Amino acid sequence: MRSRTQEKRQQIVKTAAELFEERGFGGTSMDAIVQRMGGSKATLYHHFRSKDELLRAVLDFDLTGWTDQRVDEFLDGDDLREGLAALGIAYLTRRLASPAVAHLRMGAAQSPSSMIGREFYQGVLRPAWQRLANRFERLMAEGWLVRADPWTAAMHWKGLNEHDICERQLLGDLSPPDAEDIELIAGNAADAFLKIYGQKADRELRWP
Repeated sequence: MRSRTQEKRQQIVKTAAELFEERGFGGTSMDAIVQRMGGSKATLYHHFRSKDELLRAVLDFDLTGWTDQRVDEFLDGDDLREGLAALGIAYLTRRLASPAVAHLRMGAAQSPSSMIGREFYQGVLRPAWQRLANRFERLMAEGWLVRADPWTAAMHWKGLNEHDICERQLLGDLSPPDAEDIELIAGNAADAFLKIYGQKADRELRWP
């Protein structure tokens, strides 16, 4: 059970995330967060000493738990192709949602001297991908996948799923794809991944 302190902290992070998405990091003040959320500025500064610290919390918001839950949910079954495709759908749905795009833009737009972007990658994104690499390593040990470098396999899976849509979405060249588009991309990515890393039975999958 979460404490009142944890609930208040999460409320602050959610409010800040909404405002960062609407107004951008530079256009959002701590006063605006207090006004939207209610309460006092003292309460806000009790949890977060600066807007930079709050941005770090927004970028980290529930990604770690989401990664663990989805990897366990989709890669524990007997149908690896189905699990990879389902994981791809979940990843793309989240990755292409406007909050995730806004967060990535904010992290990338910070001055290198702020270290926020680097900390976001080193402390949040890379560990999340390492969890997928660790699961692939287990699947290799169990004979589901051929032996290979697990991190490289995770990055190949990432690239196959991101296609060109994540970059286009980030740059504003693409409206969010619909569910059918995402399902097709994730399915093709699962098939291509198993063509490379699947055991012999999986390599016989028909190319769509």
